[in-house]
Amino acid sequence: MGNIRSSDEPVGRMAKLMAELYHFMASELIAQLGEEKGTEAIRNAITRFGEARASVMKEEAAERGLPINGETYALVRDMPSVSWEKDPDQPTDITYCPMHDMWEQLDALKLGALYCEIDAVLYRQFQVDFERPLCKTDGDSCCRFLIKD
Repeated sequence: MGNIRSSDEPVGRMAKLMAELYHFMASELIAQLGEEKGTEAIRNAITRFGEARASVMKEEAAERGLPINGETYALVRDMPSVSWEKDPDQPTDITYCPMHDMWEQLDALKLGALYCEIDAVLYRQFQVDFERPLCKTDGDSCCRFLIKD
């Protein structure tokens, strides 16, 4: 079990709980379906989840009369960034992620890496060229988000 306390910052606590739930569900898919089919099911679910999230964000963008692009994505993004920490000298780098923290506690970075694929789904839906050459779930010191409209 992950280390979550009621005194933790609420957004980070919810992100950790979401990451822990994802871990148990993804682990069960692998256990029930095997590595290959389980991984495929997880990827499909993450893609569908990302597309559903993007659909609601795009709906909000339309309501606000905003174009579909990276700037709009930042304005209508549904996931708060309160508990994530950026490198002050390198704003493209996320140095702390509560979800990564949970997956690391659970020894589940490989499963966490599958979840992280959601970022590409979300950015693609907003017609943004996205690349993440570094990712904490892959053992890197940060997640580097390279974004081009």
